[in-house]
Amino acid sequence: MATKSQPATRIRTCHACGRQYEYPLKGNSATRHHCEDCVEVPEHLRRVAERLFARVQTLETALKRIENKLAGN
Repeated sequence: MATKSQPATRIRTCHACGRQYEYPLKGNSATRHHCEDCVEVPEHLRRVAERLFARVQTLETALKRIENKLAGN
């Protein structure tokens, strides 16, 4: 019976707060999508945080696009 090998440690970005963290780390409660701090937050609040974080990222990208466009003129 073959066992799955543990994947290499990677730098991940939390879907709720945007913090970067290493995953997987032995003894760390972080999951694939959430850092060790956000994994403790109740799921319904974490989902709200994820939506807000995604919206902030979208707005930041749009702002950078506008800034680049204005700098080019």
